[in-house]
Amino acid sequence: MLPCQKNCHAYCPGCHKSCPHFRAMQEQQRRDLARKKEYLRRADESCRAVLHQCRAAGGYLGPLPY
Repeated sequence: MLPCQKNCHAYCPGCHKSCPHFRAMQEQQRRDLARKKEYLRRADESCRAVLHQCRAAGGYLGPLPY
């Protein structure tokens, strides 16, 4: 089911293909996803750098035993 199907007064089957509101919503979702991916990439890069520094200093012993 399309997210606009319940809220759009002009909904009809297949109309999302040419709907400017639907396209704008999709573009916003793409921007949000790209922003989240960039945040996760930077966080991963930062964590890897800190982990590398800990290993180089000899303070990293590996994962904790459970």
